[in-house]
Amino acid sequence: MPWIRFTADFDFRPSRRLTLAYRTGATLLVPTAAADAAEAAGAGRRVPKPSPQAGDEHERP
Repeated sequence: MPWIRFTADFDFRPSRRLTLAYRTGATLLVPTAAADAAEAAGAGRRVPKPSPQAGDEHERP
């Protein structure tokens, strides 16, 4: 599962009944299939794992 920084809004449909919506500017750990699809669509790029910032250890996105 790679880290991706989304450069545009992107909807990933892993199945007919599910759509995962990713927002522009989000940096997230996503399934490899979602990362591949986002890169192919020009909506994101792989990035290294972000380092935690002070005070972020207990916060969730």
